[in-house]
Amino acid sequence: MVWSILGVLAIASLAASAQSPTPMDLNEQGVQASGRGDYAQAQAFYERSITGWRALGPDYAAHLGSTLLNLGQALSAQGRRREAVKAYEEALALERSSLGPSHIRTLMTMNYLGATDLMLGNIDRASALFQEALPLLRAHYPNDTELAHTLAGLAALRIWTGHVEEANPLAEEALSLTVKNEGEDSLDAALMYATVAESHRAAGRPDRAEPLYRKAIAIYGRQLGPDHPRVAQTRSQEALVLMNEGKLALAEQELRQATSELAKSCPACYAEQWNIETNLGILRSRQGKYKEADRLLAHALELQEQHSEIPGPPMAATLRSLAEVRRQERRYDDADRLSRRAASIFTYR
Repeated sequence: MVWSILGVLAIASLAASAQSPTPMDLNEQGVQASGRGDYAQAQAFYERSITGWRALGPDYAAHLGSTLLNLGQALSAQGRRREAVKAYEEALALERSSLGPSHIRTLMTMNYLGATDLMLGNIDRASALFQEALPLLRAHYPNDTELAHTLAGLAALRIWTGHVEEANPLAEEALSLTVKNEGEDSLDAALMYATVAESHRAAGRPDRAEPLYRKAIAIYGRQLGPDHPRVAQTRSQEALVLMNEGKLALAEQELRQATSELAKSCPACYAEQWNIETNLGILRSRQGKYKEADRLLAHALELQEQHSEIPGPPMAATLRSLAEVRRQERRYDDADRLSRRAASIFTYR
C-alpha cells in the first residue's frame, strides 16, 4: 500500500500529540505478530488500528481497508472464517470505492473473500468474485501471482462442481505463473502444487497427484511448521489417493497424523476438521468398520451444518458417504433420506 505524504504527516502529528501508537504502527505490529504465528495478538493489534483509522475519517478508507484485510487473514488463521468474511466484505467495499475495482489491492481482497467463501460452501459468490477478478487481472496484472490465486480458485470450483477436466488447465497455469514469480519453494507454490494434485486426483490420475501432494506437504512443513493446518489438509487429501490405490494402512497413517497436526495447531479450524473426518470415515467404510465410519461422518456433517454458510458440494459429498454407510448398516430409510438431501443441494444450485 502506498501511503500518501499528507496521511503520514497527519498520523505522525497525532502520535506526537497523543504519545500513543498510530494506526499505522498498530497495523505493523499486527503484521509482525502474524509473521510469528501469533494470530490472536495480531488480531488485537489490527482491531486497535481499525479503531484509529475509523477515527481519522473517510480520507483514510484505503488504509482502513488494508488493515481490515489483514484482520480477515488473522481471523481465518484461527479458524474464525465467518468473522473473516465480514472483515473482507468491508475491506472490499472500501477498496472498490477508494482505490477502484481494478486496483491490485481490491483484487487481492476479492481473492481472499472468494477463497473463504469456498471453504464455507458459498460457491456461487466465490464464483462471481473469481469471474470478476479474472479479466481485470489478465488485463492489468497478467504476470502477477494474484492471477494465479484467481486461477486456483476457479480450478477448485470446477472440481467441486464436477467439471474436473476443466480444472487442470487452470491449475497448471496457476502453478507455472507462481513458480516463475515466487520460485518452487514458496508458500504460493505449495498451494498451487496441491491444487494441481487435486485436479489430477479428481480426474482419476492418482499417479500424477501423489508426488505433487508430497511436494506441497514438504514445502508447507518447511515454511509453516509440521503441524500447520495446511499440512494437515493436504495430507488428508493425499490419503484419498492412497485409499484409491488400496494402501489403506498408509492412508490411515496419514489421516491420523493430519488429525494430530490439526488438533495442535488450530482446533477451531472446522473446515479442515470436517474434511479430515469425512476422509477418515470413508477409510473406515473401506475397512468395513461401519459403526466408526457412521460416527465420523455424522460428526463431520454436524460440523458442516454448524459452520458452513450455505450447503455446498463438500456437504453433499459427506451426505453421500454417510448414506452409503447407512445402507451397509441396513438403515435404508436413513440412507434414502440422506441421498435425497445430497441431491437437493445440486438441484438448488
